[in-house]
Amino acid sequence: MSSTSVINGWRVMWLLVTFDCPVLTKEQRRDATQFRKMLLENNFTMLQYSCYLKHLPTLSAAEARMNALRPGIPEHGHVTFFFLTDKQYGMTRDFYGIHPNDPEMPGHEQFQLF
Repeated sequence: MSSTSVINGWRVMWLLVTFDCPVLTKEQRRDATQFRKMLLENNFTMLQYSCYLKHLPTLSAAEARMNALRPGIPEHGHVTFFFLTDKQYGMTRDFYGIHPNDPEMPGHEQFQLF
């Protein structure tokens, strides 16, 4: 096996897609929805509503995926593709705040001390 074909954390890629699409008209909403569906059909995982992620074996595979998605970008949309190595993505830290409507969190009425 040659050194160029070795899979490691600096070669394996994550493709992060973020976007902002206008949704003022029916057509704009349709275009934005179609773009989201296209990402899901391409096995991207939704991190947040306009932020999707996919694991790919190499930079060239990530670039090919980006090029395949480009024709589906909504006419008035703004889409950014981030290429992250597995090592870089491994440094990601997620934090979640407490949401007042979270069913896992007890309501105020359950905090009776006396």
